[in-house]
Amino acid sequence: MNPYEVLGVSEDADEETIKKAYRALVKKYHPDKYVNNPLADLASEKIKEINKAYDMIMNKNKSSSYSQNTSYSRQGTEQSTGSTSDFQRVRILINQSRIREAMDMLEGLPKTAEWYYLSGMTRLRVGWYDQAISYLQTAVRMEPNNIEYRSALNNVMNRNTTYTTTTSTNAGCCGPCDCCTACLAFNCICPCF
Repeated sequence: MNPYEVLGVSEDADEETIKKAYRALVKKYHPDKYVNNPLADLASEKIKEINKAYDMIMNKNKSSSYSQNTSYSRQGTEQSTGSTSDFQRVRILINQSRIREAMDMLEGLPKTAEWYYLSGMTRLRVGWYDQAISYLQTAVRMEPNNIEYRSALNNVMNRNTTYTTTTSTNAGCCGPCDCCTACLAFNCICPCF
């Protein structure tokens, strides 16, 4: 596998170009876009390939940028500051539905915009929507021009709006007459009332 071909970038592409290509592909093949879709398995495999390619390029860039001594001293720093590969591993865990492991790994990483985004995505996957929205909003506040973060927040907010609208519409059909009818029916069934 040629990781540059997978991401659709040239081998002399700078890191920012690689990240942009990666984000675009993740957005395109994200598993949430293929829920209840016959292409879900294919998209899941594609996202694994994209993540692997990105890791390969980033790890190669890291190792070629530093001598072994510099790399060794920098490794301790990355654990406290959170390297790209750490966040990448969290993304892979989320894509593999290994949410508990992703959440545990996030606990040891610094609270950057990406940390808040990934924390929001883990909360979303387990159904904790209020927390997910809060984390995603923080990520967007920290990096307002990040399309991936903003898109995720908009998707969650649209889901929430749809749910609220649907439930409030259904609740509106139960008027005072329906309540009286229910009370009369209950009175007929239960003589104690």
